[in-house]
Amino acid sequence: MFMASMVFFQVVMRYLFSMPTSWSDELAIYAMLWSVYISVAWAVRERAHIRVMNFVELFPTKLALCLTIFSDLIWFIFGIFLTYQSVLLDLSFWRDEYRSPALDIDQKWPYMCLILGFGLMTLRLAQVYYRWFKFGEPILEPRDDEELPHA
Repeated sequence: MFMASMVFFQVVMRYLFSMPTSWSDELAIYAMLWSVYISVAWAVRERAHIRVMNFVELFPTKLALCLTIFSDLIWFIFGIFLTYQSVLLDLSFWRDEYRSPALDIDQKWPYMCLILGFGLMTLRLAQVYYRWFKFGEPILEPRDDEELPHA
């Protein structure tokens, strides 16, 4: 809602009053980035990320489960790598100050969304498997003809 109102404000100021603002665009961009990277963690929890499940479902249930676990392991390692790289990037902004052109804010603050987003994504992925082992929550959607194996 905030992003839409900022963009709407920019359109009104530009086309109705011929007085465009630069700060509203930048604020809308930062809001978009933060919402996307925070939503990544939510999507992991809900198992709502896009996957090629049609291919996985061609295999028997146990093999499909193994393929999913393998792909999630690769995803987990990639999440750790992205979190680490995001920390390095943000540390460079702490060392060498870089200010945004319109709002004149230090870029270390907006870029923290990368650390938070990738870090929470990785933690949520670990949480999915913890719940699978501890409580038997399935990590795959059940098929019509069979029950999924639990931990």
